[in-house]
Amino acid sequence: MIDYHVSRNGKTLGVYPEADARHYYAQGRISPDDLVWHEGMPAWVAAGQVFGPSPLDAAPWPSPVPVPTAVAPPAAGAAPGSAPAVPPPPRLHWALVLLLTLVTFGIFFVAWIFVQAAWIKKIHPKSKAMTLLVVYLVLVLLGQVIAAASQKDSSEAAVASLLVLAGSVVSIVAIFSMRRSMLNYYNGVEPIGLRLSGVLTFFLGVFYLQYHMTRIARWKESGVLPL
Repeated sequence: MIDYHVSRNGKTLGVYPEADARHYYAQGRISPDDLVWHEGMPAWVAAGQVFGPSPLDAAPWPSPVPVPTAVAPPAAGAAPGSAPAVPPPPRLHWALVLLLTLVTFGIFFVAWIFVQAAWIKKIHPKSKAMTLLVVYLVLVLLGQVIAAASQKDSSEAAVASLLVLAGSVVSIVAIFSMRRSMLNYYNGVEPIGLRLSGVLTFFLGVFYLQYHMTRIARWKESGVLPL
């Protein structure tokens, strides 16, 4: 099902399934000069180019049309060039992040996940990702220190392993927290139809999120969301 985003004079009217959008267009509630866009379109275009000649002259929009989809209406800045004043996400190819992670034996990975969390904090000030990552780092470092000072197969070594494992679990929770923040923001405040696979988030984590962050950064520059 195609969902159309409708904008008039830089202000968002709503997000509607294609059948409803055509119905409102036939009623004159959507003007031929209004801009429409759906995922996969390279840019916003006039509704008249999509739905054809209007059977009625556009009438004043009497009241907000109920939005039948689960996605909140896009902000007035959803149209290219008028997005809310939030910084673009960190733009670095996911493969380069992976390469630098391998070259630095994981040090760059730790630094970059904090870079991602800092950006998430800007689109979602209440995000707990940064706090979770601090807990993750403390647990892993503590576990490594204890492991280095203990004998193999000792109780201290077992505690160290548990601390590292706990830190790894907390890092996964932090990554999913960032995923949730991205989905909420880019399907609510600046809706672009963002979809993030839970399975790929679990297995690829930072690299998968970075792939989509780079897509979003390019969209903010060009107004076109890369496939």
